[in-house]
Amino acid sequence: MGPTQRGGVRDPADGAPLPRAGPVCPPALSLSPQRGLQALVLLLLAGGALGAARGRRFCRPVNATIAAEKDDCPVCLTVATAICSGYCQTKEPVYKSALSPVPQHVCGYRAVRYETLALPGCPPGVDPAFTFPVALSCQCSLCPMDSSDCTVHSIGPDFCSARGGFA
Repeated sequence: MGPTQRGGVRDPADGAPLPRAGPVCPPALSLSPQRGLQALVLLLLAGGALGAARGRRFCRPVNATIAAEKDDCPVCLTVATAICSGYCQTKEPVYKSALSPVPQHVCGYRAVRYETLALPGCPPGVDPAFTFPVALSCQCSLCPMDSSDCTVHSIGPDFCSARGGFA
């Protein structure tokens, strides 16, 4: 049998009216006006955070050219490699204290492979081998100062200080 004139549904077995269904949302998911406003504010804040990162590339391997050089060798070579670069989410505290600095994350290596090449023109007794990293994957983490340059301004990876310049 079909629906009754008042919109109810009858049991097909005996024709008795079936109870009306409850609310579509379970009670735990229904929102009071105050909770609805809180949820809307949280969604807007999350959207704003994502919008602030828009246009920025997140931490990932990128192609780069670096200068391969040694102190006693006369020239530099340019080398194509992959380095870690990009945006990591940071925090700026409202209250700043020298007693409790806020750690900031930087884009660094997660997995790395090392390659070696020979520099030309090195004098006898100087090892011409130059070993450099190739980023396989990257991550946002605290700066490992023993193996990374985490300064705001550095000389750059393609700077050559050899007196002969680039080969």
